[in-house]
Amino acid sequence: MGSGCVITDPVRVLIINATLQFLVSSLLGVLLLVPMQSWGKGFTRHVASMADLRGTHLDWLMLGLMQYGIAFGLHKMPLPCSGLIACLLVFGGWMNAFPYLVRGLFGINAFTLGGPPRQVACALVGLVSISSLIVAFSLLLLGWVANWPR
Repeated sequence: MGSGCVITDPVRVLIINATLQFLVSSLLGVLLLVPMQSWGKGFTRHVASMADLRGTHLDWLMLGLMQYGIAFGLHKMPLPCSGLIACLLVFGGWMNAFPYLVRGLFGINAFTLGGPPRQVACALVGLVSISSLIVAFSLLLLGWVANWPR
């Protein structure tokens, strides 16, 4: 019976995913520059919140850095559940910025678990995302502390 997330090389997956997040964040960064150009002033009328799109941009950068760091940690101190941890971090690495993204693009306040059904659904994605990161960090700490040399 499989775990649903089979990763044979979690360090590689985290490094590749972090690099992909950096690329996507950089592309978003280019789009964030468009309204600052004389020819791009009208771009912002299609966006609910540029500040939230900047939040998305920064969140993906920070979560990419986190994955690089954890990839290094797992390379130095591998754990039996490294594949599960990588799955949780990849999911969380992309979806943790989701509340900023949907608020920035569509004006949906995905930080509030209430309101219309689409807002609740978006907020639940954010809740599951942060929960996946908390579980991953907990597994890392528990595994590394339990195996700490005495």
